[in-house]
Amino acid sequence: MGPPSLSWFLLISLSLTGTDALGVKTSDVPIKSQRNQEAFIPCTVTDYGAGRVDPKLLSVEWKLKPLNGSEEQVYLYVSGTPTPTRPGSYISRDLITGNVGLHLPRVQFTDEGEYTCTVIYTPNKAVGHSVLQVSVQPTVSLQYTDLSILLETEKTVQCTIGGFYPKDIKIKWVKRLSETNCISLDKESCTGETSGNEDGTFNVTSHLTIKPSLEDDGRRYLCVIEHRSLDTELKLGFTLSVTEPPPEDKTTAPVVITVCVLLITLGLCYFLYLKFLKKEPPKLSPITGAEHLVHMNEATLSCQISGFRPKPIRITLCLQRKGGEVMEIYSWDSEAQTDHSIKRKELSVPIELEREGLVGNGETNLPPTQRALRVEMVPLIKTSKKHISNCQCTIRITPDIEEDDGAELTVRVTHSALRGPISVSCRLKVNGVPPTISDIVPPLRILNEEPVTLTCPINGFKPKPLSVTWLKVDSGGRETELLSWDRGSTNIRDPKYSHQMLENEHGEHSNAFISVLAMKPTVKEDHGAKYICRTYHYATGSQADKTMEMLVSAVPELGPIQKSPEILYVGEEMTLSCRIHSFHPEPLKVRWYKGDELLESSTDQAHRGASHLLDCTSRATYRPSVRDIGKSFRCEVSHESLQHPKCVSWELKHLVSEPRVSAIKCHPEAPECNQPATLSCAIENYYPKDLKIRWYRGLEVISSHNDTETKEDPPGSGLFSKMTEIHLTPTHSDHGTEFHMEIIHNMKITKKTFCLQFKGFPEVKDITCNKYPPKYGEALTLSCEVIGCSARDITAEWREGNNPIRGQMRAEPQIDRDSVTFLLTLTPTAEHYGKLLTCLIKHKDLPQPIKKNISLKLPDVPPTLSEITASPGEPIINRETTLSVTISGFSQKNLQVRWYNSFMPLTANIQTTEPRIGGDRLYCCTSSVTYTPKISDTGMSIRCEVIANRETRERRYQLPIASGDEGDGYNQPKAASGDQLDGRNQPEIREIECVTPPSPREGEAVTLQCIIRGQDVQHGDFSWSDGMFPIDESQIDNSNLKKKKKKKKKK
Repeated sequence: MGPPSLSWFLLISLSLTGTDALGVKTSDVPIKSQRNQEAFIPCTVTDYGAGRVDPKLLSVEWKLKPLNGSEEQVYLYVSGTPTPTRPGSYISRDLITGNVGLHLPRVQFTDEGEYTCTVIYTPNKAVGHSVLQVSVQPTVSLQYTDLSILLETEKTVQCTIGGFYPKDIKIKWVKRLSETNCISLDKESCTGETSGNEDGTFNVTSHLTIKPSLEDDGRRYLCVIEHRSLDTELKLGFTLSVTEPPPEDKTTAPVVITVCVLLITLGLCYFLYLKFLKKEPPKLSPITGAEHLVHMNEATLSCQISGFRPKPIRITLCLQRKGGEVMEIYSWDSEAQTDHSIKRKELSVPIELEREGLVGNGETNLPPTQRALRVEMVPLIKTSKKHISNCQCTIRITPDIEEDDGAELTVRVTHSALRGPISVSCRLKVNGVPPTISDIVPPLRILNEEPVTLTCPINGFKPKPLSVTWLKVDSGGRETELLSWDRGSTNIRDPKYSHQMLENEHGEHSNAFISVLAMKPTVKEDHGAKYICRTYHYATGSQADKTMEMLVSAVPELGPIQKSPEILYVGEEMTLSCRIHSFHPEPLKVRWYKGDELLESSTDQAHRGASHLLDCTSRATYRPSVRDIGKSFRCEVSHESLQHPKCVSWELKHLVSEPRVSAIKCHPEAPECNQPATLSCAIENYYPKDLKIRWYRGLEVISSHNDTETKEDPPGSGLFSKMTEIHLTPTHSDHGTEFHMEIIHNMKITKKTFCLQFKGFPEVKDITCNKYPPKYGEALTLSCEVIGCSARDITAEWREGNNPIRGQMRAEPQIDRDSVTFLLTLTPTAEHYGKLLTCLIKHKDLPQPIKKNISLKLPDVPPTLSEITASPGEPIINRETTLSVTISGFSQKNLQVRWYNSFMPLTANIQTTEPRIGGDRLYCCTSSVTYTPKISDTGMSIRCEVIANRETRERRYQLPIASGDEGDGYNQPKAASGDQLDGRNQPEIREIECVTPPSPREGEAVTLQCIIRGQDVQHGDFSWSDGMFPIDESQIDNSNLKKKKKKKKKK
């Protein structure tokens, strides 16, 4: 049973009215809570009576009306079942004491508002209200804790208040004169506009401008904040120090001027010395540009060599990789350049080191094993008029992360002003570029058991080493690794999946991979599962993944259209049905058409099979007419797995309209003896056109004389009509004769009867019975009335079949003024079952008697079997025993009696008496078998089977065999083995199984199977029944199971 609905709660609450007998107590003041803390809104039920609250009678509803919104439900409790709408909300378990207060964990600003507590304690109701305020305390910082200001100057102090809620806040500045006396500084302060944060809190800044006097020295200034979240004012302050400016000194300026002149003179002299006399050593700046190196991306490093004189200088580049020795990768000497180059004030020398060789001053200096770093260096020397030179050394490198990460690059400079070379080094930090993983790309439709590829692009990474793992997360959240690809090697854990990696390389050695996962998904295993493509880049250590939820569809399969009923009639409703199966998901649109005409239809609720595929049946009803023959009916299915609707068609080929047959009419209405007469009958509204007509005089076939031509009536309906008639000149012998017409149409026979009565001749009515239905053993009276004659002129005879009735039956006439009634009183027995009773009326003017028949239609009563008895006494081994059964209370004489030892037929020594009428007026008889039990019969049963009217009944007798003279313990025979019993041991009957199809549907042919162990076909008798009705033996196939051959083990 699901949780109670809000509509159910409202129905109860509207049917109740508040009474003074029940009350609730809530908070009169707003409830304050800090954000992300748990809030408790009290509500206590009062005056509910003695004892504790019965939870089954209690219903509680909490609602929230936000400050700027409509009322909404937060929590519902009905008769012990809680339904929290706001996640995490709950009512404490001690509600039996009347405490129904609401707990709200981690409250947010959206939880703020007026809460209504509605309590129903059957049959009373009470309502209470409370207000919840959610706040966040401000964080405050002051620009200074101590401030010093010169007298007659002005300074501004800032107070920053942030992260508070709600927006309303009050800020003021005060100057403390004493412990108890403060003055407000409203004119000197200014508060800015409040600004909001992304989390809903607010910030504001306030400024105080101070221009103090000496009296303010040592004063305390305070920034005071008032806010809803604070219980008391929040104060932050600083202490002000006021200082006087120093006195003005009139001798300071000349002294300063004098000192400056001296310094300038000395500096000029020093400058001239440096310019013309002193060598200047070069200074090296740090190597810049090595901070963000990217694998196989060209990077520019820079090193400034400055302030050296004279100009000649030598620059050497060295590289030391991890675990390796220092390599000199480039050496450049400014003096080795051409004269033309020396005369230029700006010298530019490009040097390039390729992986194939190092070019330095035209020579190859290093072995190939050390030529790994791709380098290009451009030294640029500028010399000033003062002969001071500066060299801007630009180094372009293309590092490889695997070889150059962590290597140390050194710029070494040799100059005449130096005692030895100076150098500056930097550590190369080469970074990789992590991959960018795009969303997994599935096909437009994922179909059940159809090949599918999931594609995940992985772009823009370097270097190349990468691992890709595909995982599956099932509906239970369990994660399973399907396969992994690591640097060209694939490890497949589930053979259901296969993988392919497409590799490509873009400019600057950037890699682009496409990971392709191939599979055949199924609805049962994969629908709703999440597939994850996870990457790990070795160089950067970055891990990324993309997730895709797989939605598997299954294309609906349409079975052939079935019609019901089997024979279709004009104007009568027919039902067309189509089984739609093996589809997923459930939403399915089914339409039925006759041509282009839409028909009314209905579709059953789909049910799910073992493979989680759905199955349903759609039906359309229609009342066909003859004009619909040859028309096509179709069932059209639309489903998300189909690009276009799928349909199956059925053509209406056969249609039947049963003829409407009028009563036989006679012209003239009162025929006379030896005068012509015509019998006619109208046959209307039938289809198809073909039909056969036969006329009978009694049992004699006569031909019709004037059948009209078949015509379409009404025109355009497609139905046919015709008239048939016979001409005759009746004689005395025809009086009371039954003429009947028989119409055969569509293999169905329709009969109409007419009894010819002459004017002035007696009229014989049909035989009637005074009891219906008749019962065996209860007396009844049959009566046959003859009208329009004198009792002196008429006689009657009652017959059973062709035999006159005598003995216990009694026939007596009953005479009225205008009629004579002949009565027959009898007590029905089983001998009357299926018999025909006849009354022959004889009149003096009629050459032949008038015959009237009646069948009593007595019920068919099946036999009743008594328990089987043994004589004499309990059966004994090797001694003859007679087993008997009484069969009574049956109506049909031709029954069959069979005896079996378990499933072995017994054919000898069987005696069944002839059925006779018993006291219940039904047949009864006895049947016995004489049998000599053996030791192998121990535990077996003797079975008597009676078949009457294709129904089988049986009785069993278990053989509790006692020991005879031969079984006294000395000559007791041994128990027979399984081979000796030859199938006569008790067989083991297994459960009946449905072999095909596994899940049968209504109207579908099935094959049932029952395995019987310990019994073969040759020594058994087998029968099947559908409830009480036996199944025809032609539909039953009995066969022995094949024995499994033992396999010999080869050594």
